[in-house]
Amino acid sequence: MNVWTKKTALLIFGDVKIYLGALMYMGIATTSYSISFFAPTVIHQLGYSAVNAQLMTVPVFVVAAVISISVGFLADHVRHRFGFIMLGCLVATVGYAIMLSHHTVSVGGRYFALFAIATGGFISQPITIVWLSNNLAGHYKRAVGSALQIGLGNASGLIASNIFLPAEAPEYPAGYGTSFGLVWLCGVSAMAMLVLLYCENHKRDRGDRDYRLELSQDEIQNMGDHHPAFRFTY
Repeated sequence: MNVWTKKTALLIFGDVKIYLGALMYMGIATTSYSISFFAPTVIHQLGYSAVNAQLMTVPVFVVAAVISISVGFLADHVRHRFGFIMLGCLVATVGYAIMLSHHTVSVGGRYFALFAIATGGFISQPITIVWLSNNLAGHYKRAVGSALQIGLGNASGLIASNIFLPAEAPEYPAGYGTSFGLVWLCGVSAMAMLVLLYCENHKRDRGDRDYRLELSQDEIQNMGDHHPAFRFTY
């Protein structure tokens, strides 16, 4: 979709993939935003001062960054995205399960949970962006699709800043519970995306979309990922 027309706009804004991508991004980005609200509280319980508690968050983000970059290279190498998004969701789930078991887990265990939550979020978040972009063709489609995904998904910042209530510190049941649910908003949206892409590829393999080739040559050249020859990646 390299030429902007009314039909192009309708196809772009009516594409379910973009909104599933936004839900994936919103769900997992809440984890990335919210960890800054509760990490210092957990570390302070280890006995560190307020300043040192902030400093002790550095290893959490360094480990998460290294693993995120490594997984990104691996995902590119195997040309697969869905499984790594689910991996991130599962890792973050382990962290939130520990946090929600606040009264039965040591402070050291909760510090480990910070690594799991940050790592899980940092694994999945960038891959949700890449996966959607891989399945959008044409510079207008990719530009608008990515903008919608990130623009709508960044509502997660508003969510994260309002679910960790000072009155609930240090347990934060509402914050951890909501964040856990949003991780699986990402996971379920990713599964829905996988099914959608698989079914659409299968229809194209059967020739169910070949009727689109009956359009004018200009329309065919401007189809982008709607072209029957385009295949979606998983």
